[in-house]
Amino acid sequence: MTSTRTSATDAGGVTDGVAPASRIPSGHGVEVRELSLVEAVPLRPAWNELVARAVEPNILHGPDFLIPALEAFAPNARLLIAHRGEGPARRLVAVMALWTPRLGFGLTARLPSVFSNEYAPLGTPLVDADRAEEILTALVAAIARRDGGVVFRYLPLDGAFAAALGRVAAVSGHRLIVVESHARACLGGGGGGGAFLQDHVSRKRRKEWRRLWRRLAETGPIRASIVRGAEARAAFADFLVLEASGWKGRRRTALVQNTDVSRFAERVVDGLAESGRIVLDRIDRGGQPLAMLICFGAEGHWVSWKTAYDEAFAAFSPGAQVLLRATTRFLDEGELVEVDSLAVEDHPLMNHLWPDRRRIGTVVVGFPAPVRLPLRIRLAATELGAYLALRRFAGRLRRRLSR
Repeated sequence: MTSTRTSATDAGGVTDGVAPASRIPSGHGVEVRELSLVEAVPLRPAWNELVARAVEPNILHGPDFLIPALEAFAPNARLLIAHRGEGPARRLVAVMALWTPRLGFGLTARLPSVFSNEYAPLGTPLVDADRAEEILTALVAAIARRDGGVVFRYLPLDGAFAAALGRVAAVSGHRLIVVESHARACLGGGGGGGAFLQDHVSRKRRKEWRRLWRRLAETGPIRASIVRGAEARAAFADFLVLEASGWKGRRRTALVQNTDVSRFAERVVDGLAESGRIVLDRIDRGGQPLAMLICFGAEGHWVSWKTAYDEAFAAFSPGAQVLLRATTRFLDEGELVEVDSLAVEDHPLMNHLWPDRRRIGTVVVGFPAPVRLPLRIRLAATELGAYLALRRFAGRLRRRLSR
């Protein structure tokens, strides 16, 4: 891992090093406070509105997801809240949750991280798109008063937030170190579902999927449907049973097999169902769930969170069938910006069907950053990079052995 002096332009994302400075507001007029989760709950309506206004909307940092996630996995997290303006003009402009995770292998992170984990693998905090650099400047200054740096895991490196972070770091003299990056599948907006299949799925593959669908229908009555809003709660109960019936159940990693995790997931689904930011695509056979895909989103920015299928019918590719229908639905409904798969970089199904890629990485921001980074920051970046490399290697090996 090296750090070089390179430019971070408006068009590009985060790069290693310190970029040439350009003028950015100092953050004057932005008030940053640290709140407990209890204190933050009354902000829920404004917080939900901020998800839609963010420079990079991330439903996993919205209140319906983040509050249950922090209570389940990071009860000691610090919640940074930023406001701008006075009186009636005062509004919420940023939410950033910081925690200090255990890395495994006996390591504890040396620096705080913006919250993300295996259930929330998208670590972009919410920052209002209106004068985003000014808000970020205030947030970074608030963190710097207590810590020597901060880590962004699962950060889209080519996104608008990363570009703004790069500009703020350049002006402030902070050092950005990308310790790990990879590409994962995503679905970009534009065009309808039919055109997408014609352009990105071979005629042979389309014909094969239609054949498998017909064969599946011969085994019993098949129905494909879409579940939204309040109905998602009942559908999620079906999902929990379906997921536990497969390989996750055998490995004891299904949601329902851990009381704290299942409670967290149910609260997330309840909250997102109430705000209308969840959709479940499902295929049923004889009234029983055969395959399901759960997606969360707002303002055209979606994530595919969980999927499961009945392995007794694996020969008919039910997982691919439900993903195919969700893909065409997203594209046909219009106003889609992007669906992030949240998948591992070499996911066989997502990579095959969704042609677009997001560059995801782990970024360490060290401040202040003179010619030489403080030893603690360099050690933190080195340890984190080694841990992530080992974890990725173990994941690849595990997936290869399971095929």
